[in-house]
Amino acid sequence: MIQSKLQHLNTLLDLDRSRLEDVLDLAAAIKREYKSAGASDALKGRTAAMIFEKPSLRTRVTFEAGMVQLGGAAINLDPSQISLGNRESVKDAALCLSRWVDAIIARTFSHKLVTDLAKHATVPVINALTDLHHPCQALALGQTLMEKRGKLTGLRLAFVGDGNNVANSLAELAAQVGMHFILACPKGYEQNPEVLKSLEPYFKRSGGSYTVTHDADAGVAKADCIYTDVWVSMGEEAQAEQKKKQFAGFQVNSRLLAKAPAECIVTHCLPAHLDEEIAQEVMDSERCVCFDEAENRLHAQKAVLLTLIDGGKPAAVVRGR
Repeated sequence: MIQSKLQHLNTLLDLDRSRLEDVLDLAAAIKREYKSAGASDALKGRTAAMIFEKPSLRTRVTFEAGMVQLGGAAINLDPSQISLGNRESVKDAALCLSRWVDAIIARTFSHKLVTDLAKHATVPVINALTDLHHPCQALALGQTLMEKRGKLTGLRLAFVGDGNNVANSLAELAAQVGMHFILACPKGYEQNPEVLKSLEPYFKRSGGSYTVTHDADAGVAKADCIYTDVWVSMGEEAQAEQKKKQFAGFQVNSRLLAKAPAECIVTHCLPAHLDEEIAQEVMDSERCVCFDEAENRLHAQKAVLLTLIDGGKPAAVVRGR
């Protein structure tokens, strides 16, 4: 199927609410189909190029396995070999790759690099994480909350920790679908003001809300889901000791969880630094759904691949028949 309009996934705002919900519905259908019938041939003969500047377990495996399970293939490109922006321009690389593959999946430090790839590519570009956004993680959470809570609209999502790239994408999810997003962080670690400003009309339209607090207990008091992430992101290792001291009161542990409603669930994008941002006892508890979310990365990303490469498919024809 030839797309009538090229679309990328640079941030979650690249999908309007209707298409975002369609992607989540498709992800659920793909998961059911895969559990009952196995792999598909929906993207038979299609290829994705993967450019990963940052280390990865979940993102690389789920995209590569996802392409294989849809009947396609993925090529992992060593960033030191292609050296985008040095050995050759981002524009030239994007134009060349567009002649050879059906999608470009990029996990980079610079968000601008993904934006520039999308500017010049004539195939879909998918943001697999940058320093500013992580839209695929937010989609996996959306799928997980639908499984655990049966809805997204009206839920209260408390992000406890640094206002980082994951927090930005989760706030975008909340703004799109009408969730109430609460960031609980130490002073000075709030989210990017430009990101928040861009979300104001989305929150207003959806009926969701955004709150920031510097009191972790207050942040989780009415939460349906508590989300956390590492305090020290990739590239910030020099700040590790300082941040550990500043975030000491923001660990997701049994004491903090007791401040939340009894039905509140907990999750983490992984990898976790146990007994730093999240306590071992919470990770091991029945209320922690981080491994369900990790599983859903596979199916949410397959839904993204289908939607962007082949224009999306109804659930009944996921298998390409």
